[in-house]
Amino acid sequence: MAPDDEVTTTQATPTPPNGASSSLLRTRASRRAVLAGGVAAAGVAGAYAAMGDRLHLFGDDGPQLEAVRSDTSAINKESVKINHLLRRAGFGVTKDEYDHYQQIGLKTTIEELLAYNAVDDSEAEKAEAAANTPQPNGQPRYLPTTAWLARMATTKRPLQEKMTLFWHGLLTSQISVVRDQGAMLTQIDFYRQHALDSFPVILKGVSKDPAMMVYLNLDNSTRTAPNENYARELMELFALGVGNFSEKDVREAARAFTGWQIPRERGPNPGQFDLKDPVYRPQRADLGMKTFFGKTGNFGPDEIVDIIVDQPASAKYIVGRLFSFFVYPNPSDADLKPFTDAYNANNKSIRSVVEAMFKSDVFYSPKAYRAIVKSPVEFSVGAIKAVNGQQRVNELTNAAGGQARLGGAVGLMGQTLLEPPNVAGWPGNGTWLNASTMFARLNFVNALTGGSPQNTPRQRPNAPPAASASATTGFDTGTASQALAHFLPLALDDNISPETRQVLLDYAGGPDVQLSADQLRGLVYLVLASPQFHLS
Repeated sequence: MAPDDEVTTTQATPTPPNGASSSLLRTRASRRAVLAGGVAAAGVAGAYAAMGDRLHLFGDDGPQLEAVRSDTSAINKESVKINHLLRRAGFGVTKDEYDHYQQIGLKTTIEELLAYNAVDDSEAEKAEAAANTPQPNGQPRYLPTTAWLARMATTKRPLQEKMTLFWHGLLTSQISVVRDQGAMLTQIDFYRQHALDSFPVILKGVSKDPAMMVYLNLDNSTRTAPNENYARELMELFALGVGNFSEKDVREAARAFTGWQIPRERGPNPGQFDLKDPVYRPQRADLGMKTFFGKTGNFGPDEIVDIIVDQPASAKYIVGRLFSFFVYPNPSDADLKPFTDAYNANNKSIRSVVEAMFKSDVFYSPKAYRAIVKSPVEFSVGAIKAVNGQQRVNELTNAAGGQARLGGAVGLMGQTLLEPPNVAGWPGNGTWLNASTMFARLNFVNALTGGSPQNTPRQRPNAPPAASASATTGFDTGTASQALAHFLPLALDDNISPETRQVLLDYAGGPDVQLSADQLRGLVYLVLASPQFHLS
């Protein structure tokens, strides 16, 4: 590229779909101006272009994580270990939470996260209920997705909600198939209540969950026509993995799950039916002998689950899924062994595995640091918490073009809660980022920080009234150095390259410049839009 070639954000985020645009990023700036001390003149767009161009968030083969991970040795500092833990075990932190956990230290932070049952979470429950307040016409104001996001952003039990999200992505159901919001929320609450329970308890419970039974066709599976969908997915996607069972095992397990029905009750709206608790009808069940993984008996659902989780492949599978979710992708057998040992030694307890991971060296290794791309939920909730914006979740659901019925702004980023793409869940990690979803993330941060810090803000449809800088950033206006001292440790572990730090200071006009409200919004935007903030 020639020195005077124009730089626009289309390098990192090509022209957005459906005619959308980001007002923060519309200004063009010459590359020479951006990289030769002209960042302040170039504005937010120029500063973002400089950050994106230098850090190469996107490469020809997809996201190039190594280029944006900065100094991975930073994980050796306890302050960074605590931040790292809170991103993985939760959704990031507010400033008050950051101060609290940094004060109590890593060991006590781990203990507090795990002992969540002792923590009052009524504030999060109220936030969730408020997001479901009906409109005057009696219709729900928002889909349950918004209510769950409000709970995640407000919870004092971050690990419980993070594990609930884990199970929702593993033991999947889709609201478009189940067609009963109440049943879906009951399933989510089951995952919440059993978040760290033993694996067989969780599998046995979800095998009799109305939403799951409808989703994978256990409802009305009979001895004369056993449906194999649930039996197959239970082994292939939930508990064993591909190649660890036979077609005969599928057939025999399907026989054991026959005889259940889900009564329906007509709801208040046309075409709406509420799912009731499952009813077992012995006359419709296959009560014959089954041979499953070499064992023979008159097995029912619970016995099938017990046999599955006793297979050696099951421990490796569930521990591998937990490791990839919390530590880094594609672990080796050697990586997994300490945690499968903990699992097997503690009656298949998920808590024992998670606790062992949080206390392990590998969890805090350079290889694990910033090694996972944040999901849209993690990204959006983390950004909301960073600016203390928990009271704005409902507003932001419809921000930047998002529609509540499609998952809102988070749906535009590629993740609609209660509606995973299929029974395999979300593929995750690098698949979260492409031109369209990246633009949605930037639009979300734009809305979160109060819109455009340009001289002529572009009004968004249905935009709320303009808010003060402190209301949209969680920080009272000060100097650039003061603002960065507040946000960089909170959001980025204070671990960015010297070049990026200089870009931020140059955008503000220098470290000691008193920031205007628009400059503060722009600076916070750049921090939350930075490549590093997309990594957990």
